Amino acid sequence: MKFKAIVMMFLTTLPASYAAADNVKAKSVNNSCGLVTVYKTPPKTKNIHFASVNSIDGEVVTSGTQTFALTPGKHIIKVVEQIRENSLTRRRGEMKNYKFIEVNIEANHKYDLGAKFIRKNRSKLKTGEYWQPVVWKTSESECNLG
Repeated sequence: MKFKAIVMMFLTTLPASYAAADNVKAKSVNNSCGLVTVYKTPPKTKNIHFASVNSIDGEVVTSGTQTFALTPGKHIIKVVEQIRENSLTRRRGEMKNYKFIEVNIEANHKYDLGAKFIRKNRSKLKTGEYWQPVVWKTSESECNLG
């Protein structure tokens, strides 16, 4: 398995340039794509927990979907953490449980997405410092939009 460098930034709000029409759902000339996946049971030994995808490039996606084929290039994904950890006391409306991550998708690559639990910040629920969306694994995987 060969890992490639991924350019990504963690965002708490969408940048102004996000609204550019050419950034949203650009069609790939050769139907190439990359895959973003979420797993119900990522490696908790690395403090990685399940995360769901709410939207990609501002477009809401079907809940329950676990694999997304995306055109090569940068995409902004709204991630919702689903951390099940005994040390977290959840109170309705208290937590910031979604964040944005920008992922640079390469053709024929798969990006496994999750929520990294930051144990030392477990009491910082309102600011969302207790977790971070991460690509915890990359691998080569065939993908074709056609």
